[in-house]
Amino acid sequence: MLAWARQSTPAWTVRGFIDDNPAALNGFEKDVAVLGRIDDYVPADGDLFVCALGRIDVKRRCVERVRLRGGCFASLVHRTAAVGENVALGQGVILCPHTTLGSDARLGDFVTVNLHSSIAHDAIVGRWTQLHCHVDITGGVVIGEGVTIGSHASILPGIKVGDGAIIGAGAVVMRDVPAGATVFGVPARPHVLREVAHV
Repeated sequence: MLAWARQSTPAWTVRGFIDDNPAALNGFEKDVAVLGRIDDYVPADGDLFVCALGRIDVKRRCVERVRLRGGCFASLVHRTAAVGENVALGQGVILCPHTTLGSDARLGDFVTVNLHSSIAHDAIVGRWTQLHCHVDITGGVVIGEGVTIGSHASILPGIKVGDGAIIGAGAVVMRDVPAGATVFGVPARPHVLREVAHV
């Protein structure tokens, strides 16, 4: 994410990372450092934050901890992202390299759209949702809050996905997905836990 922040429009000047593990960058050759732990760091005037964590529950907790200390989050849009007309981006959105947003798409706060993923015209993506790489959200799709969508998944036009759902990698979603459901496969079907008999 450091490189992508520097390749964004406009380019960011990155002061460093905030991490509860002070050794998080050990072994990496970076020209920035860990500035401190989340609960110890006091935001300075003009500081803006980006949260690039992949686990939605951890991301929410970290964002709220920074906000309690007065931190403000900005959206990060890589310079190769293609954004159509009349697109609405919430706070803290991340558009990674080679992502595409069609006209009139709406993304809620803290949505992450990973490499080579696309969100077509008139689609709505709820807060905290994570799209992994090469995801295809087609026209008029409505995605709830806190949804995880695996790499190479496709969601067909007009489909609705409920809050907290999980779409497996490579799934093709042809029917609405209820809140909290996990679906995978082609066509995507609900994941059913099976009890295994122990002998």
